[in-house]
Amino acid sequence: MFAAKPEYAWTLEANGDVKWHRVTAAGTYLYATDNGVYAADAETGQELWKREDLKKVPDFAIEEVPGVPLLFVADDEGKIMKSTKLYALDIMTGKTIWETDKLQGQMADLFPDYEHNAMVLVATAYTGKARLQVLHIDFGTGKANWELPLEVKVDLYVSEKGSKFSPRMDLNGHAAPTIAGDSLYLAYAGLHKVNLKTGKLEWGFGFDVTEKSLKNTNASPVVAGGLVYSSAKGVIRAYDDASGQLKWTSTDFGAAIPEMIHDKGTLYGRMGGVFLEPASRAYQLKKPVGVVALDAGAGSVRWRYEGAKESITNMHLDTKAGVLLVADAKNLIGLSLDASGNKVKESYRLPLEFKFKSSGAKKAAKMAGRFAMGGIAGMARKDKSDEDQPIALVPRADGQLIVRGKQHLLLFDPQAKKTGWGSAFKAPGISNFAKVMTVAAFAMSYAYHTSQAASTYYGTSENRWHNDQRFGAINQFEKAMAKRYSAAALNSKYAYMLTDVDTDDGDGPGIVGVNLENGEVERELYFKDREPDYVIDEKSGTVIRTHKGKGGIFAQQVR
Repeated sequence: MFAAKPEYAWTLEANGDVKWHRVTAAGTYLYATDNGVYAADAETGQELWKREDLKKVPDFAIEEVPGVPLLFVADDEGKIMKSTKLYALDIMTGKTIWETDKLQGQMADLFPDYEHNAMVLVATAYTGKARLQVLHIDFGTGKANWELPLEVKVDLYVSEKGSKFSPRMDLNGHAAPTIAGDSLYLAYAGLHKVNLKTGKLEWGFGFDVTEKSLKNTNASPVVAGGLVYSSAKGVIRAYDDASGQLKWTSTDFGAAIPEMIHDKGTLYGRMGGVFLEPASRAYQLKKPVGVVALDAGAGSVRWRYEGAKESITNMHLDTKAGVLLVADAKNLIGLSLDASGNKVKESYRLPLEFKFKSSGAKKAAKMAGRFAMGGIAGMARKDKSDEDQPIALVPRADGQLIVRGKQHLLLFDPQAKKTGWGSAFKAPGISNFAKVMTVAAFAMSYAYHTSQAASTYYGTSENRWHNDQRFGAINQFEKAMAKRYSAAALNSKYAYMLTDVDTDDGDGPGIVGVNLENGEVERELYFKDREPDYVIDEKSGTVIRTHKGKGGIFAQQVR
């Protein structure tokens, strides 16, 4: 690290052009050049380690499991039919903790089994329709507890981490697997139940789960009351958990069912929504849009709601208030849980109202004024191709919700049934803006739930890692985790939005930090170029950027 200029928090001289970079859950800044993989502290820029034996490692070949002091590096060069060697690195020192024997194929999915102190790695050696190899690997030793070939053929999806010239195929478009107790439920190509202790396939049924090439159109399996629920192509199925016997199959609801919630004998399924089509890299709305409630035991329809318009967020179940909450393009809708007679009542329908905000007085004067979601559409293109609709409902630790879109935020109190502040921000004129901000909106919800899981695991397992003598910097990792995953940190104070700013340094694309308590812009940072390559550490408000072709990295605080 060399001396930082006054406007920079810190700078680094990279050993070559930076190919990709990211901030890990532990607060380390990870980046790669063709010459190696490197890590620094995201807040201070302090160099932590370098691995120049790991050359030309692509973004998709390195993964982390939040709460675990390891980075997993797959040495498969992204090539189908090539065997893969998996390395586990100490996330704070970069030292190799363990490495596997070569596995057949490339890493297609990786997810934690926190309860058994292990991870599940799914590998494939094919493209298109693929057979999978499922491995259960101990976090601490790298030993495969078991290995299971899944004979059913599975569709692979083009990954966003690949490139036009080096496409990547993996399982990222499928519903996430579900772990319940000692059982693993996979929904890649039907529904399959695996015993996590033995690796035995207890039962499985293959059926088509894809909506053409659209991603994430099906829900993760739900396990409740001795049944396992699976959704695919607008149809919900219930299986006996012990035997795998099919108990019932719903009617075809004519839409994707990307989310299910079970509560007190009722299974709620969200119908339709906005899904990514990877070939065009565009998001598509799939209709009908709404919610269906089924008798969880019999599969009969209790009620069906199609009053949502043009979009729908994830569902939020509030049993205390007696409502199931969703947001559509213009309203926040509370559906009564006391529905009867095949009809559902809207407990409330509240318009989503926002104010345009800006960090600069000139823009604030030009764009101030109250408007509803229709107001955003009214200021957008006539074909509504850039209309900003709600994407996610994000719960907060205090019981309130954030309604998040690409360019707007709103605070809602479910108990008082009142919306608080609402803020909206002009979309800056930069390339790939829609993709960047849609991903950011979904990531806000993902980060909340991931933080909860990582915090729970870390709190119950730190002694296990502390007693492992191979970890020279475990105390440093413990401090980082305690800081980032404390109870206070889980309820983040700021959300960061990409927008146009008007500052003393310049006028144009930048980042603003929005206080989630009052919706006010309290932080800002101006970008001096219109195609910024940046990552942000939302915990500290540090924006880290790279100089394309120059090998330089610099960090700035959103102040």
